[in-house]
Amino acid sequence: MILPSNRLLVLGGLWFCGSIPAAIVPSLFPVWLIGGAALLLLITLDAIGLYRQPLPVIEREVAGSLPQTIWRNVTLYVTSQVSVRQKIQLKDSPPEKCEYDDRTIHLMLTPPQVSQVVYRIKPLMRGDLWFGHVHLRLFSPLQLWQRQALVGSTQKVSVFPNFAPITQMALQTTITQAGMGFHKFRKRGQGMEFEQLREYRSGDAMRQIDWKATTRMRKMISREYQDERNQRIIMMLDCGRRMGASEGELMHFDHALNAVLLLSYVGLRYGDSVGLITLGGPERYLPPVRSVNAINRVLHEVYDLQPTLSSSDFEVAAQSLITRERKRSLVVMFTNLRDEDEQSLLASVKLLSKRHLVLVASLRETELDDAASMSINNQQDAALRAAAASYQSKRQAVLTRLRSAGVLCLDVQPQQLAVESVNRYLAIKAAGQL
Repeated sequence: MILPSNRLLVLGGLWFCGSIPAAIVPSLFPVWLIGGAALLLLITLDAIGLYRQPLPVIEREVAGSLPQTIWRNVTLYVTSQVSVRQKIQLKDSPPEKCEYDDRTIHLMLTPPQVSQVVYRIKPLMRGDLWFGHVHLRLFSPLQLWQRQALVGSTQKVSVFPNFAPITQMALQTTITQAGMGFHKFRKRGQGMEFEQLREYRSGDAMRQIDWKATTRMRKMISREYQDERNQRIIMMLDCGRRMGASEGELMHFDHALNAVLLLSYVGLRYGDSVGLITLGGPERYLPPVRSVNAINRVLHEVYDLQPTLSSSDFEVAAQSLITRERKRSLVVMFTNLRDEDEQSLLASVKLLSKRHLVLVASLRETELDDAASMSINNQQDAALRAAAASYQSKRQAVLTRLRSAGVLCLDVQPQQLAVESVNRYLAIKAAGQL
């Protein structure tokens, strides 16, 4: 589409203003007409020159996968198709649900040089997102006209959870050393595999002492054990409407996904099998696997999931898991617990507990904690604090009844969910409960 530029409008206005003296002085009228004809010819030739100019070629360079809530660069390469200088303006079309440098870029193309433009983008939503065409404005040689067009191609990018801090936390913890908030647990009870004999150390349990080796070596010898491998973790991820609550830049669902990924990463490092099942949204199921590629499988299975407006049916999900998984596993249910969930949740965990060990990991809203402890300055503050306290009381009552039914429970703020889930997993392994 070709439109007049501001320069053309100014020239047209000046020519029109020239009609006033031409009307007053008749001898100026022919000059005014000749000037108008010359201007019209100039405008026409300039428009033809613009129309005949091929549009510049614009190529976009951006990583095929981007981390959520992290700024990344997008580069546009602009190549002129003519041998003369071209003045252009361009503006890219980043995906929705992104923050980006919202500005129009002004360039003077000088062939054969390729111009490079860099701007930043921060995806706020996971999943497959699309860049649109680049909006281009090309000016005529005399800059009397401007041509608007869409150039370049659309482009898909996949936005994944920001896995870098998750791997950083996981890499700083080992089987024998805590890190980044992880606790160290001493192994006890059943479910141990013998690893080696060593000299007795202070703190070793009496049952670790190998009396035959002690008699033979004439010094105290202890058996050393390692965690039993080949155990199974199945994460049950709630995709229902309750998980859409926001905590800063991330939703509760994003925090739950981070916890799923971190627990998967640590579980695989400990030699356990990791699986996944969803409820309250798109049905996704990954049977427990133990391999170097398992974390990639989990990541690619969940990166595009979003919380839905559906209600989560815990009983249906539990029945589905029972029919698929016969071997005893640790089932970690990531959800946002509500008091109205009590009957459905109790029924589901009782069904699962017949064959599996169940851990309900619930996100607790930070705003509710703040409201329950806020200072009271007026009647509105008092009502808000009372409502928050009542809500938390009902929530704690549900957790108490779940624990009374033998269900392990975790109730933490979203930012703590990932680390605390791993801590509970390590404690379960240390206790030999699987």
